[in-house]
Amino acid sequence: YMRGNVGRIRRTREETAKALRARGFEVFPSETNFLWVRPAAMPAARLFRELRARAVLVRYFSGRRTGAYLRITIGTDAEMARLMKALDSLRRRTA
Repeated sequence: YMRGNVGRIRRTREETAKALRARGFEVFPSETNFLWVRPAAMPAARLFRELRARAVLVRYFSGRRTGAYLRITIGTDAEMARLMKALDSLRRRTA
């Protein structure tokens, strides 16, 4: 069970990283169950608030060294699809 779950997380993490890069995000290498990213279209703090307003939860750590980034935990494929849908909706709104 554990190995199957690890494999799923790895696949979903790589698919999510690729999808975020396609949307202009800087995605840092990860061997964990989360991605550390720098958004392209708007500041991380604003994107955090916009996603939270849509009930899509990511982590934001204000601070001199961390304030430009978000931490995105790898969830189910459905949760990651919901994140991408929210990002696309925001991108259309700000375009």
